[in-house]
Amino acid sequence: MSQPRVYFYCCPEPDNLQDDIIILAEGLRALGIPYYASANYWRLSPDSDDFLFKATPEVSPDDCDVVVFPYTWFNWVLLSAPRPIRRPFPEGIFKKGRKYRTVYMDTNDGLRTVSWEPEFRNFDLILRTKYNRRVFNPSNLRPWVLGLSNRMVQMTAGGPAFEQRRRAMMVNFGASHGYPHGARTRAHEKFDPLIGALFDIESTKDDLSIPPDDAYDRLMWEQTNHRHARTYYARMKACQAVSCFCGDLIPPMPWLEPYRLMQFGNRAKIRRAFYEFIGHFDPRPERISQWDSWRFWEALGSGCAAFNLDLERYGAQLPVMPIKDEHYFGVNLSRPEASIDALVENPSRLSAVASSGRKWALANYSPEPMARRFLREAGLGLAET
Repeated sequence: MSQPRVYFYCCPEPDNLQDDIIILAEGLRALGIPYYASANYWRLSPDSDDFLFKATPEVSPDDCDVVVFPYTWFNWVLLSAPRPIRRPFPEGIFKKGRKYRTVYMDTNDGLRTVSWEPEFRNFDLILRTKYNRRVFNPSNLRPWVLGLSNRMVQMTAGGPAFEQRRRAMMVNFGASHGYPHGARTRAHEKFDPLIGALFDIESTKDDLSIPPDDAYDRLMWEQTNHRHARTYYARMKACQAVSCFCGDLIPPMPWLEPYRLMQFGNRAKIRRAFYEFIGHFDPRPERISQWDSWRFWEALGSGCAAFNLDLERYGAQLPVMPIKDEHYFGVNLSRPEASIDALVENPSRLSAVASSGRKWALANYSPEPMARRFLREAGLGLAET
């Protein structure tokens, strides 16, 4: 059996961050799986023009087994543009009799994305980060995650032993959206006052508008829309714990079209108030949308004790689920004191969870295992050796 061949449609703009396909290409390269691209993208070094994705005009999708689109191909948000930039579907990409499978990497924010549009049913597979099993999802969506790219693995490695770190929790959401996250706001109100009894709070933020002096760091800063800061990773690795709360909490109903609860306007406010009211009589907990965040993976990779929502409780779905209180500390924001009391009774759990969480994240969500999982989801697998 021959090796699978993968074709990526890449957006060529250097400031168009396509982290969803970067991690796949890094994993495929590590596995020795050939892949091709429509454009040059993601410079690997400031000293050369070596790209992770190299334009291969001599290879077309018809020459490959699977064709992949990054999420920004259909939804690139620019502050300078009045609306998201949307590239068209390449002509004939869904033609009858095609031998390749088509995959869209949907890491868009929100509950309802472009993936809900009818033409996206033509994709053989849509890998959806921020997936929640307790809401309606189109039939070709499968759970996915942001994961740990090689850059992130490199930046989060080499931290001091857990016992040598500050007894501090990092709570400093700097590179975030310009609107409040409901789960994060709730955590600030309910959880932070309690956790402050166990940890100092590290709230230092980097000025992400200042380019780094180091050439490699500057290149990564430029290519990640100013999200790369070595000092940020250094502070994280110096702390024992990190707050990773993200997303918005919505009532347990409705199952169909719950995204309407997150819309703006008076009607949306009335609709949400209604479902919040009847939610008081529903035995099921709230649900979390947009839960996946870089902070969670960075914290795990850094060997920190990651504090997040109880992902299982709130409906978040990952391809391989982390185990609460084994790989991370899952908090029920209706009873946050339970997590604090458990740590007071057994403080050694901090170090154990931080260690097992890092091992779990690297084993399941660094580039090579992500690429292996991608091939399995796409129905390709690996050639026998």
